[in-house]
Amino acid sequence: MGRWEGIEEYICVVEAGSFTAAADRLGVSKSYVSKQVSQLEDRLRVRLLQRTTRRLTLTEIGEVFYGHCRAMAEQFDQAESTLSDLQLAPRGTLKLAINSRYGVHYMASVVAAFSREHPGLSVEVHSSFKDVDLLEEGFDLTVRYGKLEDSSLIARKLGSYSLCLCAAPDYWAAHGKPTGREDLRQHNCLTTSDRFWLFNTPDGRDTVKVKVAGNWLSEDGATLLAAARAGIGIAQLPDFYVQEAVDKGELEKLEHQDWSHYERETWAVYPHSRHLSAKVRYFIEFMTHYINQNFKPQAGKFMERPRPAQP
Repeated sequence: MGRWEGIEEYICVVEAGSFTAAADRLGVSKSYVSKQVSQLEDRLRVRLLQRTTRRLTLTEIGEVFYGHCRAMAEQFDQAESTLSDLQLAPRGTLKLAINSRYGVHYMASVVAAFSREHPGLSVEVHSSFKDVDLLEEGFDLTVRYGKLEDSSLIARKLGSYSLCLCAAPDYWAAHGKPTGREDLRQHNCLTTSDRFWLFNTPDGRDTVKVKVAGNWLSEDGATLLAAARAGIGIAQLPDFYVQEAVDKGELEKLEHQDWSHYERETWAVYPHSRHLSAKVRYFIEFMTHYINQNFKPQAGKFMERPRPAQP
């Protein structure tokens, strides 16, 4: 048995919380993972894990050993990244998390274009309406939007995109167009469950939070878009997200109103690391260029320092 055999499986079991979850992550059978860890324990002549029918816990020596194994795995990852740098191409697996609300439309095309340029890199994309725990779930990077809250994570600004107010022409004809934020109280606003919209002040230096109400709630951007196209009410959606419907005459944006727009910042967020892996660095650089070229956001300068990030 090689010195490293069983260690990758052991790390995965500890981080996944069970043999079954570890097997799913590694793409092997549960029995294989269990056998590898058992053989590792036999070789070391120690009990690393306490197993019961309901839970799996680390022994005291198992916890110490895991810390060393985790450090070795990180050093191995850095060694792979160094080789990638020398080869001028990222290698390994890039595990990404994107937000489902607009992520499929906004970010999936970026990921696909990056993957096409780097066929030697495996890419895993997780899409969810909730922010993931990067450290707990083992993600390399996530993309988040708007104001970020305090965190030990690192964030780089990629740029921003504009959100606009839009509705079907029939809705505007029947209800008129608002001329200020206060007029939104008279309209059926299609919103997410938080029931508020953000707007930039005319000078662009601050934001205004406006409470809105309506009979249609959804966390999914596609659902809000469908409701707006059906003439149910007004939606606040990204310009790039509604452009096709606008071109077809299905939606009409509220334009020439300096109060009605909101520029939302886009951030790449990743765990703190002394050396940023090549695969993450390449992807961030690619995203920045792609977003600025294809979504016409306000370009943002990279800021590699601890930034506030959503939990």
